[in-house]
Amino acid sequence: MRRAALAGLLCTITLAAIPAAAQDRDDGTAVLGFGGDRYAAGEDLRLDQETAGDLFAAGEELDLTAATGGAVHMAGRIVEIAAAPGGAVYAAGYEVAVSAALTGAATLFGAEVRVEEGVGGNLRLFAQDAEITGPISGSALIAARELTLDAPVAGDLMLAADEIDWGDAATVAGRLILYVEEGARTEVPDRVAPPDRVERREMEEFRGDIGPSVADLRRGAVRTALFGFVMSVLFVAALATAAVAMAPDHVAHWRETALARPGRSVVAGFLLLSTIVGSGFVLALTIIGIPLLPAFLFGAGLAGYAGYVLGSYILGVGLWQRMGNDIPEGVVRKAGLAALGAFVAGLVGLIPFLGWLVVLALAFAGLGAIVLHTREGQAA
Repeated sequence: MRRAALAGLLCTITLAAIPAAAQDRDDGTAVLGFGGDRYAAGEDLRLDQETAGDLFAAGEELDLTAATGGAVHMAGRIVEIAAAPGGAVYAAGYEVAVSAALTGAATLFGAEVRVEEGVGGNLRLFAQDAEITGPISGSALIAARELTLDAPVAGDLMLAADEIDWGDAATVAGRLILYVEEGARTEVPDRVAPPDRVERREMEEFRGDIGPSVADLRRGAVRTALFGFVMSVLFVAALATAAVAMAPDHVAHWRETALARPGRSVVAGFLLLSTIVGSGFVLALTIIGIPLLPAFLFGAGLAGYAGYVLGSYILGVGLWQRMGNDIPEGVVRKAGLAALGAFVAGLVGLIPFLGWLVVLALAFAGLGAIVLHTREGQAA
């Protein structure tokens, strides 16, 4: 499975980066030959030229009718393989049809997959509807909603399917591992495999045997995103609370300045960050100052994040006051306001584009409040 995934990734990356030196045909396709391999991309590809090495092809409709000395990697909406390659086959599409007798292994992905002739090695097939009428010389791993198997399998067969149609020619010489839903019983005729070679397992085990499903990956991504969001909110709230606890008077003055003059605070924060970053690049022009540029950029990032932490706390206080409440006393209660501001800022930050602008405005406002208060203190 890892080999199939790497091959598919290699096919995608390579075809997406076919250089301008590739030969452009009259039909709008681009073909590149290099090191005996052939790379082809286009809307409607008729692959009718022999390839000494491996073949990589991607397009709307792909039709392979010429011999290939190595492996074949194809991806498209409709993929047809009518000529047997010398190596393995990796094909993905909405419709995948293999009408040639393959000499090697095959890995096929699609909504509708048909294998009309034999497969000389192992078969890995994942589809919505699958039909296999050619013999499998090796073992087969098949996952499909509806499967028609009307051919012998010389090795083991691992199968997960909701509906199975066993054809007259269907036989399994090795083990038949059948995954079924809990409580369901899928009958296997004795002519396909005797009962002592049939092993039934729960469908839930299938994920553990071949890896996580798309649904599992999606749920894992959601859990990771939620965990990251919660930890970010808690971290920002903790930093704001620490600032309130260690310098309550300063934080109070910064908060009052930002709430009284939000526009000037944003401008002052923007100017300060611009000055730090700009100074770093200007210093780098002296050549000897180039090693100091990362320090300036790091300092700008640190200052921006400090401004965001303070801005989140100020946002929480502002929202609390908008609801008609007075600012509470005590570090613990103010920590609640910091958490409120960090939570709202985090939610708004999830909005594409607009959220990023709001996050920047909060960072500028928090940093600018410090700048304005410092200037006023110096003037006094």
